[in-house]
Amino acid sequence: FEFVECQLLRLNLVSVHHLMEIKRRFVELDIDGSGSIDKEELFLVDNPTEDIDFAMEALKSIHREVEELKETREKMPLEEKQRMNEADQAVAREKTRQAALDKTWGRFYRQAWFKCLVTFVLWCFVGVIFYTQWQQWSFWQSLYYSIQAGLAIGYPAPSEDSICGYDSFTGPASSYIFGEGQQYKAFEEGGRGGCMAGDLSKLFTIFLIILGSGIFATSFGIITVAVYNPPGGWYKAVIKEAWLQHLKQEAEKTTGWADDLVIYLKILTSSNVFHACAVFTFWVSIGVLYGCFSEQRMTFLTGLYFAVTSMSTAGLEGLMPLGPMTDGPAGAALERIDDLDNGHFVFIIVYVLIGVPIYGWALSSIVEFCMHSLNEAFIADTLSAQISYDEFSLIDYLGDFNAKGGDGKIDMFEYVECQLLRLNFVSVSQLFDIKRRFLQLDLDSSGSVSRNELVATGSEMESASDHDSIELALKSMESYTKQLQALQASKQSFSPAPNKRSVPAPMPPALAPYGTQGIRPLSPPAPNTHGPSPQPHPFS
Repeated sequence: FEFVECQLLRLNLVSVHHLMEIKRRFVELDIDGSGSIDKEELFLVDNPTEDIDFAMEALKSIHREVEELKETREKMPLEEKQRMNEADQAVAREKTRQAALDKTWGRFYRQAWFKCLVTFVLWCFVGVIFYTQWQQWSFWQSLYYSIQAGLAIGYPAPSEDSICGYDSFTGPASSYIFGEGQQYKAFEEGGRGGCMAGDLSKLFTIFLIILGSGIFATSFGIITVAVYNPPGGWYKAVIKEAWLQHLKQEAEKTTGWADDLVIYLKILTSSNVFHACAVFTFWVSIGVLYGCFSEQRMTFLTGLYFAVTSMSTAGLEGLMPLGPMTDGPAGAALERIDDLDNGHFVFIIVYVLIGVPIYGWALSSIVEFCMHSLNEAFIADTLSAQISYDEFSLIDYLGDFNAKGGDGKIDMFEYVECQLLRLNFVSVSQLFDIKRRFLQLDLDSSGSVSRNELVATGSEMESASDHDSIELALKSMESYTKQLQALQASKQSFSPAPNKRSVPAPMPPALAPYGTQGIRPLSPPAPNTHGPSPQPHPFS
């Protein structure tokens, strides 16, 4: 149970708070305090569906596979286990060594960010080659147009139809501009202008946008997970949450408002939404300064409009063909956007490549902050929702594979996994993959994994937290456990009266083949030949 919970936390599929809330709900449903829930303690809803047989067979198949793996390891001779143990150690240590090397700069080519970077450069190269040859744009203008198209910004200038208005054009697209029938009807003739060369350029841009959007989305996702939500970093979140709770308790103890202000400022500045909004504000100000003090000569509001619409990929305000102020009759107006200094294109490229991810980060942080209470309400409603007959029948093949199904009761392990599945936090295949990994680590087949076994298989790593905040996290975990222990003790202090409403209904025909409780009993567990099993933790 502890191993499954640990792996779910390491995979960022669930939080400690949600696990404890599920356990608290289990203790509330366990009326007689026996440590398991039977049908008399649940108000099952709905009738079983006809297709439950297929789901039962699928779960039983996975269950049997795990049982066979367990029995195979139990029957192995000691010498074979030692040989496998040594082989596991060698493989695990080599994997650990290779993983550590892959994180160094010497093997940067194996890291996900480098692969994303190479893919992005190749994508840019394709766009630049096409636009420099077809549209006859400069390198920086071609790169600018490729990136703003891939990010779906859509600045109004330059236009791919501008190629149709050139009187002297010698590029590969010339035959699709000056050839017979290649020019479309002008506005005066009831058309909208343009030519075949512009349409072919747009066709290429369509594929460039579709491919580029996927590359950008994948790259941003990998970077975000690596920086803010790395696998295995759940304990850091627990430490941070405990530290924030400690600060709130310190604020309650202080009497002066100045001390409270300092503490709450610490809490505010440590939040993700504060960091995101601060970086967003800073980057918007960079865009405003560019718009107001560059040759674009925007007003403050226009500069703000340019910065926000660029970062949000709306692209409603782009570059205009303006150059340095002159005394001539045309002022600073340029003939075409192509005549702009390349520095403008370079700035826009850098600005949107950094600004679009910042906007996405800020927006997701604000949404997460605003939706937190609604999400918690949804979780609470799901935990309180009644379990159906189908769920009750399938739950018996979850939980501990050492406890054979068919007893018509739900222990805490089974209940936690059931609720995680109901909340869509995890899948059945992920749960059984974690259990298979547990069997591989359980070298002595005792049903538990010791630290020696983790070290032997190379699965224990040195602690990354040497600061005092780990003590606050441990106290927070102890507080959760004490609350559940107190709730369980209150349940065991009285004998509940029989509940007439919870009398089980007659066995539906669809479940008859699986025994009187809706699930076919399996053979009893094999005897433990490895000495007495350790006593389980009361909430494990």
